[in-house]
Amino acid sequence: LQLTTMFCPQCNTEYNSGPTHCADCGTALVEQLPTPEITYSCKHCSREIEKDNDFCPHCGILLKEQIFFCNTHTASEAKGVCVLCHTLVCDACLHVVNKRIACAEHRLVEISEGWALVFQSTDFYEAQLVRGKLVNAGITVNPQNTINAGFLMDGAMDSRFGRSILKYPVKLFVPQYEYLDAMDVLQDTDGLVE
Repeated sequence: LQLTTMFCPQCNTEYNSGPTHCADCGTALVEQLPTPEITYSCKHCSREIEKDNDFCPHCGILLKEQIFFCNTHTASEAKGVCVLCHTLVCDACLHVVNKRIACAEHRLVEISEGWALVFQSTDFYEAQLVRGKLVNAGITVNPQNTINAGFLMDGAMDSRFGRSILKYPVKLFVPQYEYLDAMDVLQDTDGLVE
């Protein structure tokens, strides 16, 4: 008879073979405890990141002691990566926007709390079509300014409130890590996005 060590994933109590559930909390025992994720705070942006990352996914600063080289200027040492496309950038081609590193192509993309803007329109219905396309592709969408102007009836459109609603575009944000996938979906949208 071979003894098997079992563990409670809830309270970490160790058991020798025999019991199948923890005597203290009743949780089913497992053969191996999950490895805890080791995290720490980024020195640049103070956000929590995993220990084994090469760069901070929030601000783009390089974390490893290893030297990386810029994708554009291959002889220049990279200082960070674009938070949207992960392109290595040197001092000459990096852009810092709101404490985040961006490449030249993505320096103007609006990013807020880890969400990147992929589409905006003052046409509510067009924005809803684009949102549906993104959601159908499995992309998480966080819309802003989505009040349907259709409810402004009986002269309300001519009020100060009605006119103020129409001047703000509907904005569709996606998680930073889904930005490139979302842009691929939008490029494949025939005639829907200019």
